[in-house]
Amino acid sequence: MMEEVVQLTKEERLAVKPMWSEIFYEDSDRFTDYYFAEKMPGNKGYGVKVDGELVSMMFLTPYPVWIKTGGAEDFTQVTLYYIVGVGTRKEYRHRGYMDCMLRRALRDICEEGHPFTFLMPANPAIYEPYQFRYIYDRPVYTVNCSAKIEAASYNRKTAVKACNHENVTAPLTASEIPQLVQFANTILMSRFQIFVHRDNAYYERQRIESAAQNGDVYLWKNKGEIQGYYLYAKEDGHEEIQEAMLSPEFPDQSVLTVSKEKKPIIMARITNVKSMLSLVRMSEDKEKKLIIRVHDPLLEENCGTFLWTVSCEKNEVVDIMQELQDTKVDITRKIKEITQKTEEIPQIEVDITSLLNILFGRGKLPEAFVGIRSLTEICINEIV
Repeated sequence: MMEEVVQLTKEERLAVKPMWSEIFYEDSDRFTDYYFAEKMPGNKGYGVKVDGELVSMMFLTPYPVWIKTGGAEDFTQVTLYYIVGVGTRKEYRHRGYMDCMLRRALRDICEEGHPFTFLMPANPAIYEPYQFRYIYDRPVYTVNCSAKIEAASYNRKTAVKACNHENVTAPLTASEIPQLVQFANTILMSRFQIFVHRDNAYYERQRIESAAQNGDVYLWKNKGEIQGYYLYAKEDGHEEIQEAMLSPEFPDQSVLTVSKEKKPIIMARITNVKSMLSLVRMSEDKEKKLIIRVHDPLLEENCGTFLWTVSCEKNEVVDIMQELQDTKVDITRKIKEITQKTEEIPQIEVDITSLLNILFGRGKLPEAFVGIRSLTEICINEIV
């Protein structure tokens, strides 16, 4: 029996639809059709073949993500991969195929220089051994004034519900998408450090995706202007608001309730230490230098000693091990020389999981990192 991990071609990715329906039987045909038409063509895919037959699969969906690296409107756009569609045919499970695919995918993401990858786990215990940890907790949204209609297709019913004589809730139309893009990105940039950037294509797909979940994209409007929106889905009798935003200028703030308690939904793993550190800034106007020794049990490329110079405006990461790999200079002595040539530089040793928790503000900040601006304000509500 020959087993091999392969990267799937576009034709192979599209051809896994029957296997997808078999493994993810809870997905409706409408949703599966949407996914293979709108998302699968742009994915990267991995699989395990046994004697030439594909029996296991995993996909990476690329998203343009904006990360705040400066002032109010200073964001850096990076491409991050969202891991989805991890599954194996029933008769081939418990053979370590997911392990093989995930390790291969993580190595590739690392080599491409992407700072981290993320996923929405069915069970977090599956991914914790691979150093994934939660970074985003989503609040529960309750919409108190809404118009809920069947969104079977683009032939949506024209449904409008008045909150009062000036404020209405209505389904998003194609002509309103550019206005919604501007509204959403303005709100996201003012409230969050990390979010998936929105454009016309994003909300065109979102309308189809919501319809495939028996829902829609709804707008709150005041005097004809968009002042908020929410994503509504209803599957297997379960209603869910997947995302909601409301302008502080909207006159009727009672239309939306946002819970104080939040549910963890997105896990992440650092895939390239240098790229990850380069996205972090100081929260105050001063410069910090750190020597960070990182241990990563899966990605050898992340194991190293890094000289990190960071301020509120700039960032420099030097891999000392890489710089000296072709020389015979003693690493310990070189670090000591660097320390002596500058002010006293704190040294810290961390594993890749601890580094993720530090940079994303999940827990107490070690003294050496005091002053950095942790990435805590996150909005990642994409489900596929």
